[in-house]
Amino acid sequence: MTYLHHLLYFTAAGALFASGGIPTLTAPPVERVCVNDNTHAAGTTDHVAEADVVTVRLRAAAGDWRPEGDNGPALRIESLGEQGKALMVPAPLLRVVEGTTLVVSVHNDLTSPLRVHGLCARDGSACAPLDVPPGADREVRFASGRAGTYHYWATSMRAPIPFREMGGAFVVDPAGVRVEPDRIFVITEWNDLKPAQLGGIMTADDPSARFLAANPKVSFMINGLSWPSTERLTYRLGDPVRWRVLNLSSQIHPMHLHGFYYRVQRLGDGLRDEAVAAPDGRRVVTQMVPPAGTLTMEWTPERAGNWLFHCHVMSHVAPERRLGASPSGDAAGGYIGDSGADASDGAGHGPHAGGDGHEAHRGHDPGDPSLGMAGMVLGITVLDREGAPASAPAAATTATPRQLTMTMHGASADGRTAAGIDVTGDDVATPARVASPGPPVVLRRGEPVEITLVNDLDEATSMHWHGLELDSYYDGVHGWSGLGPKVAPMIVPGERFKVRITPPRTGTFIYHTHVHDFRQLSSGLYGPLVVVEPGETYDPATDHVVVLGRRSASPASAILKDPASTVIDGEREPHWSWTAKTRHRLRLINIAPDDIWSVSLTAADGPVTWRPLTKDGAAVPASEAVPGPARVTIAVGETYDFEIETPASRKALWLEVRGTDGKWQAQGHVLVK
Repeated sequence: MTYLHHLLYFTAAGALFASGGIPTLTAPPVERVCVNDNTHAAGTTDHVAEADVVTVRLRAAAGDWRPEGDNGPALRIESLGEQGKALMVPAPLLRVVEGTTLVVSVHNDLTSPLRVHGLCARDGSACAPLDVPPGADREVRFASGRAGTYHYWATSMRAPIPFREMGGAFVVDPAGVRVEPDRIFVITEWNDLKPAQLGGIMTADDPSARFLAANPKVSFMINGLSWPSTERLTYRLGDPVRWRVLNLSSQIHPMHLHGFYYRVQRLGDGLRDEAVAAPDGRRVVTQMVPPAGTLTMEWTPERAGNWLFHCHVMSHVAPERRLGASPSGDAAGGYIGDSGADASDGAGHGPHAGGDGHEAHRGHDPGDPSLGMAGMVLGITVLDREGAPASAPAAATTATPRQLTMTMHGASADGRTAAGIDVTGDDVATPARVASPGPPVVLRRGEPVEITLVNDLDEATSMHWHGLELDSYYDGVHGWSGLGPKVAPMIVPGERFKVRITPPRTGTFIYHTHVHDFRQLSSGLYGPLVVVEPGETYDPATDHVVVLGRRSASPASAILKDPASTVIDGEREPHWSWTAKTRHRLRLINIAPDDIWSVSLTAADGPVTWRPLTKDGAAVPASEAVPGPARVTIAVGETYDFEIETPASRKALWLEVRGTDGKWQAQGHVLVK
């Protein structure tokens, strides 16, 4: 009951007390908004003139939604539902067979005009929006169009792209064939921006700065829920898994699967849905899904254990995205300006060790049930086949493992030594200094290795082996990786943890802290991992690893695209010397907390030519392995390998890093001689 309702109640009570009757004044009931797991299609089906007609009656209204579970905050939102049924997030699923006619009506119970996008045939023609005034009904009739994964969405804020909770999946299944079981996951975002604020951001000369100045509460959800309340998925070894992922938010999401490759089968924009490198798709561990984008993917669980599927943009899954409930039941947290702060007490981050007067961050609680994450994260458990014996660990082997030690160091108290990593052990030269980022770890396909992680920081941490196929227990998600009672621990200061890996394939991968902390990652707790063939020697003279990141970054660094913290191999302007008239391999890695960058290799006369070799360690489809201009968009959590033939004579090349909007970030100099 609000303050106004209390005031009305006591005023009426005082006036009528003498008559012996005190009326009971209650606020009109607020609808509860349910979460939609996208397993049931909306509407009713009629068979008319040898064709199916699906009728869907939608309504738009306001209600209270709890994306963090029953104990989380109640968010007053605008949402869609079927008439006579509950409102829901995401909006009701439209799913029909190709050739079906849809009749969709929309009733607007909101106080603002509603514009609905996407209620149209997917046949390549224009898709006109449907405008619904307050209190009015509108209806549209259309054929399904071509089979594929699409979406529809509505806005009362004049948003130009899907924004907030009024959006849902529209799936057209092919006619005349058996449709294999699949799951649909719709990404949405919530924030507390008012329409006037949104309008100001969209029309500002610098929308990013205006957004930060507004300091909204922000969170991201999958099928209406935020981790750890998101659905937990369970599969058996060998089960074919088919997912459709729809991004109905304003942000790009690089979607990363732990422990396995997945095949990108189709990509779309809501109106079109196209096959990727048919017939087998593209194998990746991370795939960018742009705003309004759709992804159709398949994968096969090959090892038992717990795994994750999540966006790799840190600010979309960091614990600061947890809204929490205030005493009044409203969202207490989630402010974008708090990102990167200590989630345990709201304090800002200091360095790993003192020296500049700031308190070191110690808020990584190993017992936190959210595991230091929030937002768009899905938990996956893979079990053995029913009746089958328990599977052996992926790294089980009779060969003697190679021994390595990786030590994570904090900055020195005097500030003269930066935080970073060193690696020692078999076939590794003792480093002259701690490296930030960490040095390349070179492994051989099929050769077992044991890496002892040593935490020399003054805070807990964990290490994830990004892109590697390994036993779940060693995947690096504290409190989650593993199975049953045996799960990976957080590595507390002074402790060690031994990781066992037998890489099954060659490629370019990443090791990085899996504590979702801007300061910890951007201090340099990451590095490249290269797997070569048995008997092959990694030669850095012709095999170049380039790691893109940020130093001492915060979410504002990426939002504002601040060049000051962008680093290439830990430097602002690195220099390399390449041999002329030689075939070189360039391994490009992006492990910045949040950034999606455009990278090019250019000479004075324009981009040079390179040939794509691999993406995330897997060979690119033959149709994509062709020479072309040296330019690529690379998201956080992605790796690309390219082949470059250097000219016969001396020449200067420039590795340029820019934001996707073209804003310059950093530059490296390559001298060919």
